[in-house]
Amino acid sequence: MAQLGKKISQNALGMLPWILLWFLGNVDLTEGSLGDRSYIYQRCLRSCRNENCTKTASLQHFQETQSWIEGQLQWSCENECEYQCMWKTVEAFQKDDIAIPQFHGKWPFVRVFGIQEPASVIFSVLNGLCHLRILSYRKAVPRSTPLYYVWHVVAFIGLHAWTWSTIFHSRDFPFTEKMDYFCAFSLVLANLGSLICRMLGTRSVTRLALVLLTLLLFYLQHIYYLAVIKFDYGYNMKINIGVGFVNLLGWLLWCWRHWGTLPHTRKCLAVMFGMNILLLLEVLDFPPIWWTFDAHSLWHAGTVPLGVLWYSFIIDDGIYLAKQENSKKLP
Repeated sequence: MAQLGKKISQNALGMLPWILLWFLGNVDLTEGSLGDRSYIYQRCLRSCRNENCTKTASLQHFQETQSWIEGQLQWSCENECEYQCMWKTVEAFQKDDIAIPQFHGKWPFVRVFGIQEPASVIFSVLNGLCHLRILSYRKAVPRSTPLYYVWHVVAFIGLHAWTWSTIFHSRDFPFTEKMDYFCAFSLVLANLGSLICRMLGTRSVTRLALVLLTLLLFYLQHIYYLAVIKFDYGYNMKINIGVGFVNLLGWLLWCWRHWGTLPHTRKCLAVMFGMNILLLLEVLDFPPIWWTFDAHSLWHAGTVPLGVLWYSFIIDDGIYLAKQENSKKLP
């Protein structure tokens, strides 16, 4: 069984560079969208704004009839026109048997209680809740265990990142978009940091501090570029994929090394393969099913069970490390 596991890991390591190259070659980031550039949409938008958003009486009527939750989520009269005209354009495209377009870089989604992407919001919340399993980790693993505080930091960063993902998918503004991207990358780097800590150990404080400082400086440089120089979607995507690939490769190497001695490596390997397969959803983009479930939301859905399995892995690994520490203390 151990030999079979090592063979699987070796085959996976050989395939990973080709998978990464294929993914990078198929990433298609579109800054403009056919839907919002169409004549139907633009004509509808001008008419709607002139009739409902420029006249005092019409604007007052809009404000009085708008629901409380939509007001709290800052749906302006102009935004409402964009939403209504989007669906009129979708209907026109469907009648002419033309492929459904995107609008302002997004697929058309049915709004629920003012929330723009309800499926992604729900799955983002569930992903965030997965990190509360750190409470189970605290109960099962002693404080003196290596990586005890490392996993607490990762859990906090994860909760923070998924909170901003929830906010962004609830309502898309330039600020919420940036925070979603910035916090997502912080979680990607935190996962890489946890790998380094597991590989090198946490005993050498100086070595660990240098590694973590390097990751922090890399993070700050990346955020500075996006926030100050250019908010480049393609650059951000490639950096995230590159760091994620290093993390994936590192954990697979760790699994290969400990496959015959640590049974919980199976959980780690399952999570790594699962995350790699889910990346395909970011390439195989398609209009939302029932105007709710697009590829991105399904990617968020897929990471929920993987998050649960990952915490099961780190709990098992923590128990193993605690036993190792106790055996060193015995006379």
